Amino acid sequence: MGLSVGSGGNISRRLGARFLIKASGCSLYDLSEENLVELGEDGAVLNEGCIPSKEVLLHLGLYRLLPDVGGIAHYHSPCCTAFAVRGMPIPPVTINARRCFPGMPVVPELPDGSRELADAVVEAFRDPEIRFALLAGHGVVSVGRTLTEAHILAETAEESARIAILSNLVPSK
Repeated sequence: MGLSVGSGGNISRRLGARFLIKASGCSLYDLSEENLVELGEDGAVLNEGCIPSKEVLLHLGLYRLLPDVGGIAHYHSPCCTAFAVRGMPIPPVTINARRCFPGMPVVPELPDGSRELADAVVEAFRDPEIRFALLAGHGVVSVGRTLTEAHILAETAEESARIAILSNLVPSK
């Protein structure tokens, strides 16, 4: 769907007190049971042989903060990331964008996979209205009651970013 390329991006899902997260180095396009890492609530790997995504601290931090969240998506979607590179939220130019994104924090640029990035993302999601954030110079994170809900929110943000960019190319009346 163009939300991430290669092995970039990652997804996770809550399963009671356990979590599944994409393994490091694998693509979302060929995701299978073999490249999902099962984690305990303390972050300990429960199935041998796979290394969790380097953003595992970000995922675990959000699950600890948000007990209603059942799925998290982190993508490097091009149009959203264009705004993230500029350090600015996506302009809410459509009715759908205004409804879906009442606020859109931009988390400062921090090293990917770092404790600092995980802490900054968790801080951005402390506002209960926030379900989506841009990571400056990096990508996006969205949360949902289900993984599908988190994915749809990220997909909606990418559409909103694309429309915001394209609307600047259309001449005014």
